[in-house]
Amino acid sequence: MANFTVLVTVLSMVLGLSITRILLGLITVFRIRRTARPDWVALVWAFTLFLFQLQFWWALNDLSTIKKEFSFGEFLLLVSLTLALFSAAALILPSRSEDELNGLKVYFEQDGRYALLATCMYLGLGSVINVLLFNASPFQLWAVLDLVMITVSLAAFFAKSRRLYAPLTLAYLLLSVFDIAVSLNS
Repeated sequence: MANFTVLVTVLSMVLGLSITRILLGLITVFRIRRTARPDWVALVWAFTLFLFQLQFWWALNDLSTIKKEFSFGEFLLLVSLTLALFSAAALILPSRSEDELNGLKVYFEQDGRYALLATCMYLGLGSVINVLLFNASPFQLWAVLDLVMITVSLAAFFAKSRRLYAPLTLAYLLLSVFDIAVSLNS
């Protein structure tokens, strides 16, 4: 018996929680808009995470055509991939109005930027999984894009100045939209 349904059920549960976390963060930002000004940088990173979540969920539809049986190690790798997305979603936006007292810009600079590291984990682990589990070539466009996106995420994470991380955020948005388009068309 194929264990695909068990795998997809667990991945979908974690992914659903991840999407819920992003949406609740957006609701929190909306609710506190009168006392704490929204910041476009954190919202752009949240949007790219939301796109990754939807793209990953969509990719689960094709997974059964590629592979029906998964070892426990493969299961753990795929769950780790989903947990990286959840971690990024849990960090990027505040979940409580108390987290937002100084504004979304300060929240992002103090805590939200750590979501960028979780996003790097997602992209890096996803690349490894694509190569090891699904025999994808690491010399394709998706792999190059993922490497560039990891580099841009790390640069934005380590940038101390908004003059540096704001343009990197815009570059990342464009890269992520292009990366998702490449992934969906391959």
